[in-house]
Amino acid sequence: MQARVDAQLQEARKAEQAAVPSESIELPEINSEYSDSEDEDRVRTFDPPDWAQSPELREALQSQSTWNPDSIFGPIKPLRMDELFKARASKFRARTSSANWAGTDRLTIEEERDYAIRMGYTS
Repeated sequence: MQARVDAQLQEARKAEQAAVPSESIELPEINSEYSDSEDEDRVRTFDPPDWAQSPELREALQSQSTWNPDSIFGPIKPLRMDELFKARASKFRARTSSANWAGTDRLTIEEERDYAIRMGYTS
């Protein structure tokens, strides 16, 4: 039994040592409309690999930045906790009116359009 445990530990160590270096890269935070101005003054600690700095990739990403994700993936479906966690239905409380976004609190077409304009979506 001990030999089996030792063999498994040895395999785990080998797998750890053979880990892909890119898996340990810590990616920088992406600026958004919610970013703090303090973030902009931060010293850059991430040096992207050469393939991530190609003009072709930059051009492709720039052209895609104005695509509305909903036109590609469709609208986000409502979250169904019982499906996500496969729990008894009674485990989750029914949503109260303060958490009901389907009625008068739902986003209006104008709010969705304004958001798309702020994000720069063209399609």
